[in-house]
Amino acid sequence: MDIPDALPFQTEVSSLMQKLHQAADNDAPLQMPLTIGQYCLIRFLGRGGMGDVYEAENLALKRREAIKFVRSRLILNPQALTRFQTEIESTAKLQSSNIVSVYNAGQFEGRPYMVMEYLDGNSVHQYVRHRIELGQPLSVDEAVEIIAQAARGLMYAHEKGFIHRDVKPGNLWITPDKTVKVLDLGLAIAMARDADGVQIVGTPDFMPPEQCSQSGIADPRSDIYSLGCTLFYILTGVVPFGGKDYSSSEKKMEAQRTLSLPPLSQFRKGVPAHIQNVLNRMTAKDAAKRYSSMAEVIEALKPNSFRKPFTMALAGTIVLAALAAWAFNSKPTDLVNSGDNSANVSVPAVKTETPVQDVIADFPIGKQAGEKLVRVVDGVEYVFRWCPPGSFLMGNDGIVISKDMTIEQLMDIAKRNRLLPDDTIADFENRIKNLQEKSINNPNSPTLSIDQETLHYNLYFELTWNPKVNTNSPPQKITIPHGFWTLDCEVTQKMWFAVMPNSPANNAIHILNSPENSPVRNVSWLDAQEFCKQLAKKLKVNVELLSEEQWEYACRAGGAESSETCAQQAVSFEDFLTVPALARSKSPNSWGIYDMPGNVKEWCSNEYKSLDKSKTPAENSQKPLKTIRGGSYLEQLKISDFCSVRDYRAIDSRDVKVGFRICVPKK
Repeated sequence: MDIPDALPFQTEVSSLMQKLHQAADNDAPLQMPLTIGQYCLIRFLGRGGMGDVYEAENLALKRREAIKFVRSRLILNPQALTRFQTEIESTAKLQSSNIVSVYNAGQFEGRPYMVMEYLDGNSVHQYVRHRIELGQPLSVDEAVEIIAQAARGLMYAHEKGFIHRDVKPGNLWITPDKTVKVLDLGLAIAMARDADGVQIVGTPDFMPPEQCSQSGIADPRSDIYSLGCTLFYILTGVVPFGGKDYSSSEKKMEAQRTLSLPPLSQFRKGVPAHIQNVLNRMTAKDAAKRYSSMAEVIEALKPNSFRKPFTMALAGTIVLAALAAWAFNSKPTDLVNSGDNSANVSVPAVKTETPVQDVIADFPIGKQAGEKLVRVVDGVEYVFRWCPPGSFLMGNDGIVISKDMTIEQLMDIAKRNRLLPDDTIADFENRIKNLQEKSINNPNSPTLSIDQETLHYNLYFELTWNPKVNTNSPPQKITIPHGFWTLDCEVTQKMWFAVMPNSPANNAIHILNSPENSPVRNVSWLDAQEFCKQLAKKLKVNVELLSEEQWEYACRAGGAESSETCAQQAVSFEDFLTVPALARSKSPNSWGIYDMPGNVKEWCSNEYKSLDKSKTPAENSQKPLKTIRGGSYLEQLKISDFCSVRDYRAIDSRDVKVGFRICVPKK
C-alpha cells in the first residue's frame, strides 16, 4: 500500500495531536468536528485498551472512514512506530471480503494511527450479549457460520504469511448483510514484532498456550486455538476460564497452558457431539494435535454448518462504526468473568501485582461540593464525592404539558414557545377550524368527541417529541437538609463480588458476562439493600441507597448542571451500545460524579409514587414498588429527560438495565 506523502501536514497539526494525546490520557474525547489534514473527525466512537476511535470523512475521497489513534504506551519507541507503519502497510494489501480493509497509517506526536473502512453492524461479542439479553442465544448453525466465515478471512491472511495473534469475539465484526470480518490484524502483528521487550500479545481469555509464555511463538495453529475459544464463547456466552477462580490475567494464562476447556454441555445442552469434537481439536494444548490449517477447520465444520443458510436476525439494524467494539473495552487484568470486553494489550509474561492496601477510616463532613474521599475495602477502591446541604428545583426544567390540557391550551403553548414547525402549526389550526365548523353544524354527532380525542392525542404526541418539553411534572423546590457522600460511579461488578461473593443474585449477574469495572446490574432492590448492609459492616459507617431527592440533587450538582450538560454526561441509546459502558466512561458533572443521567438505571430508597394522580401503579402490584431514576444505555431520551426520568420496579425484580449507587449520609 502506498501512503502518499507520509504526513505532509504534520507541522500544522502538531498542537492538535498533542491535544489528542492529552485527551486520551484525561479520558476526554475531542470536540467534534475537527479537521486534521485530509481527514475531518466527525464523531468520537469510543475508547478501548488499544486507543480511541473516531468516525471521519476522507475529504479527498469523499467517503466515511474510521480512524483509530493507538495509545502510544503500547508502542514505546521510534523503532516500534516504524514497524507499526510497515505492518499496517503490509496488511493493507490483504483484500478479502472477510477482513476489514485498512487504507492508511502514520503517526503524529509519537502516537500512531490507522485508517480503516467504516462498517455498519456490530462485533460478535456485542451481538452475542444482545441475543442472550433477549433470551435468544445463537443457534449452533449461526455460531458455526460465524466461525466458518472468520476462518476464511484468517485462512487468506495465513496464506499471505500473516498471523493474527489476537483472535477473539471483539475482533470479529458482523455487517448488516451478515458478512463476518476480521479486525485488527495489522495492529496485533505490529505489537507482536516489537522485540525490544519480552512481551505477550493477545487477550488471556482466548490466548493459546504457546503465546502464554516468554517466547510468545505463534503460527497459524495459534489462531485456530483462539478461534476455538471464540466458538466456545459464542455457544455458551461465557469465556472458557472465567469467574472468580480466574480473576487475573496470570490465572487465565496458566489455565490456558494446563487445563482443557470445560465441556460445552456444562453450559449448554443439545450441542452436537461433532461440534464438541471439532472444538476439542481446535483447542488442543499441543499445537501439533490441532488442525494444521484454517482450511481443515472449515472442512471439519461443514457437515453441521452448511445444511441450511445462515439466518442470523439482527434485532433492528444497529448502525455502528467499525471498531466501536473497542469503545468500552477493559484490561484483561481487570476482569472477573470477562467475556470479550477485555482490551487487546501487551502484558508482561510474569506479573506480580502489588495488593492495594485497605483504607478504612471515618467519613468526615465535607468542606466543599465535590470534595473527593477515597476508601479501600478488600483491595477495592471506592471514590466518594461530597454533596453539601442545599436547595434545588427538582423536576424537569422544560416546558410543562400534560394530557389533561385542552387542545387550545396545547396550541397556545406550542405557538408561544415555537415548539412545532410552522407548517405543522398551520395543519393543526386547520384541523381545529374544521372540527369547530363540524361542531356548529352537527352539535349532537357522536363522531365529534372521537375526532376531538384523536386531534388532542395527535397534538399531544407531536409536542412530547420536542426536546424542550416536559411531560413529567412542574419543578418543585426541594431542600436537602444534610450533606452526604455519594459514590462517584454506579456500584461495579468488582465492588459487588468483593462484598457479595455468595449472593443468590450472582447467577443472574454472571449470565451477563460483563467486565468487572462495568456497573453491576440485574440486581433487585432487596439485593442492593443487602449490599449496603454488608458494605456498612466493612466501612464501619451507615451505607444507604440514595433517596430520589438526593439522587436528582447529586445528578444536577445542586442545580449547576443544565439538561444539555446532563445529556452529554449520559450513556444512552445514542451511543449505540448493546451493553453498558464501563464506569466513568464519559465526563463527570461539576461535582465529579459520573454516569448518573444514564448508563444503567439506579434503584433509589423511596417507595414509588406516581406524579400523575390518575395513576396508582401500587394498587396493581402485590409487592412494594421502589423508585428507579436515570436513563439507560438502551433508552432514547430527550435532552430534557435525563435528570428527571422516573421508573419503578417491584422490590424483588431484576432487570438488565437496572443497577444502583450508594451514599454515606452525614446527619
